[in-house]
Amino acid sequence: MSGLNLHFPRRLVRLWRLFWRGPAFLVLTLAAWLPLFVLKPFLARRYPTWRKVRSGIMRRWGRACLAVLGCRVTVRGAPPAPPCLLVSNHISYIDILVLAAHSPARFVSKAEIADWPLAGTVCRTVDILFVDRGRRRDVTRVADQIAEALEAGDPVILFPEGTSTPGDAVATLKPSLLAPAAARQLPVHWAVVRYETPDDEDPAFLSVAWWGEMPLTPHAPELLKLGRIEAELEFGEGPFRHPDRKELARRLEGRMAAAFRPMVSSGEAAASTSDRRFP
Repeated sequence: MSGLNLHFPRRLVRLWRLFWRGPAFLVLTLAAWLPLFVLKPFLARRYPTWRKVRSGIMRRWGRACLAVLGCRVTVRGAPPAPPCLLVSNHISYIDILVLAAHSPARFVSKAEIADWPLAGTVCRTVDILFVDRGRRRDVTRVADQIAEALEAGDPVILFPEGTSTPGDAVATLKPSLLAPAAARQLPVHWAVVRYETPDDEDPAFLSVAWWGEMPLTPHAPELLKLGRIEAELEFGEGPFRHPDRKELARRLEGRMAAAFRPMVSSGEAAASTSDRRFP
């Protein structure tokens, strides 16, 4: 009975976080999206102005959402100045918040998000580039869009691992979307992100990282219940250039892997797939 009494207040606190954080996140997203939706038709022709407005609102949105989540970000290094192509490892959907808060840019995202209710509309408003990595023609199309964005002065953020990981390592970088930068020998910058949770919470590789066959529900509600998240974002000191996209990917991967501090061992991550979070 005493054990039950000890856990009951903690459960109430966690439920309270879920109760207010979910609506707060939705309100913040709508508050950021609505002015962009209204202003875009008027500012799209004055693209530098539109880019400045979009970046400023995205930065504030990212920081406000991180505050709601109780996520504190430690930043090392300086974000690159636009226009630039920035590649990062990918661990969780909140990577978007962390990067948007400190380096607002046009993200490259998987195509299925375009069809999600609300999320798809929001993403299209802020000029997200959608790609179906399973279709070679679509990868070529988006590579051309990345080139156009860079030529227009935009910063672009790409997750070239192609999927999210539990944070055990930097996965092999897929070179296909690096083709525009390689062909033009443009500088490609890099960043790595990782997370930690307090000792009395589930480890970050399960509670923050979203990977493998984890369903979004119940993962997202459980993340909203966390008391605190410690995020680390490191920007690389210098960019890479190379005319061969595969060699460019290899060099970026090597530098990112050297800078990344694993959140979990590969063995422990593999063993965890029997956890309740996995179907």
